[in-house]
Amino acid sequence: MRALILYGPGDLRLEDVPTPVPGTQEIVVEIEAALTCATDAKMLRRGQHPSLGPVPAPFGHEGSGIVVATGPGVRAVSEGDAVVVANSAPCGRCEWCLRGREGLCDQITYLTGTYAEFLRVPAQIVGTNVVLRPPGLAPELAALTEPVACGVRAAERSGARAGECVIVLGGGPQGQVVCAVLARRGCRVIVCDPHADRRALAQRMGAWRVDDAPRDAEGRARVLRHTPGRRGAHATIAAVGDVAVWESAVALTRPGGEVNFHGGPGPDDVLRLPAARLHYAEITLQASYHHTPATIRRALAMIAAEPGLFAQLLGQEIGLEQVAGALTRGGVKHIVRPRLPLGQSA
Repeated sequence: MRALILYGPGDLRLEDVPTPVPGTQEIVVEIEAALTCATDAKMLRRGQHPSLGPVPAPFGHEGSGIVVATGPGVRAVSEGDAVVVANSAPCGRCEWCLRGREGLCDQITYLTGTYAEFLRVPAQIVGTNVVLRPPGLAPELAALTEPVACGVRAAERSGARAGECVIVLGGGPQGQVVCAVLARRGCRVIVCDPHADRRALAQRMGAWRVDDAPRDAEGRARVLRHTPGRRGAHATIAAVGDVAVWESAVALTRPGGEVNFHGGPGPDDVLRLPAARLHYAEITLQASYHHTPATIRRALAMIAAEPGLFAQLLGQEIGLEQVAGALTRGGVKHIVRPRLPLGQSA
């Protein structure tokens, strides 16, 4: 089969590799649709990530397809089932799992390799985080489950209540999902992004207001004018991994408010914050990473309930040989069809 393998920073190769065979309690899924992702772009640029095994490593982590083979002991799914495969599964037994913080699991099993014609799914993920695809839901929409689940997790970490003001910095897929979840909670969400198309999408997702990215003191003052008494948001979520944006998030938060850092910074990035303001204004800082089995299921239900809304997060179809270029350029999430003929785009 054809598969994309990451060898190091900027070194992604399309290779012919053996078609996988399932072991005990494992399955093999034929990938109908995978998606490009900003996390994959970071992995490609850096050559490493907490969820990526040692290189060379199979690449891609968002996908949906059809079960084509099952190993001994598999009971949850059968050959022919359409499924969503999450990119991890927790152990369910450690301290973090028992506290509902499964993304921090000591024994978490990660999975990459959706940029391929077939994917072998380990037993721990089969038993915990392979979910049947709702009837009629397109595979590319089902493949959104993992990123949507991460956004759902970030929104659920927030204590913002109905009627309160929330600022979301960043209108990429994560920011859009956070906006959608909190808007449906009744929050007055302000999405800030430098791109007009992302601001327009945020309004369709339920944003109360949109604005340009606040890059300096003047920009922050402009955004603050939208908040109650111009004192800042009750909660600010930095949905990008840029520490400069994280610093702005603190400046945009009112006394007694909270900040959620939701985005993957570089391993050597350092965050510098005004200690006195954190103390005297009692600003709560927290972060959000990854997803849980529960948010995987809530995300899939959200997508199935409003497929037209979430379809707006997707771009054009591409083949495996076009993935590296798409990740380098960034922007919209592309639909990757592993079986698309070489050199052809839909």
